[in-house]
Amino acid sequence: MKAYKLFRIKNGVLFPLYVNASTPTPLGEWLPATSGEMTNDGKVKSKLGKLAYRPGWHCSLYPIATHIGAKANPKDSKPSFRPNDQVWAEVEIEDSIDYQPIADQQGKHARDKQLKYIPRHGYYSYKTNPNMYGTWLIAGDIKVNKILSDAEVMKINSEIGVMDLPRKAA
Repeated sequence: MKAYKLFRIKNGVLFPLYVNASTPTPLGEWLPATSGEMTNDGKVKSKLGKLAYRPGWHCSLYPIATHIGAKANPKDSKPSFRPNDQVWAEVEIEDSIDYQPIADQQGKHARDKQLKYIPRHGYYSYKTNPNMYGTWLIAGDIKVNKILSDAEVMKINSEIGVMDLPRKAA
């Protein structure tokens, strides 16, 4: 299934944004998700600090993540631009197993409807942030097909009338 993932890019090499952020992500090969390093309180270590444990590749149906980015003014409540080291990639996610019914049984509140293990050979949807557009597709396996240009991102998102964060003007 085609999806999109936001990466950090350095010297032409892709890296996950926050968890396992120093692990290169190659193009054109299937990559199983790995769990990040756990903290004593059940969280996962990341470049941002401790995060909720939601293991798997976090992807989306469209290349939009207006809740992730940089702020022009540190006092802003939301990100205002996409940093130059963040890029969108078109990916394939393994979708042989539908984990949504299992995730939906995890609790009565939306915040509970998540897996605490990697969904191998499949995925489920989860809204990690109330400010985000849509939901993440949390997948066990991905293949990165290509890095998208900003023009490609805009064209894809225009199909549904949304925009990702703009790049900061130089």
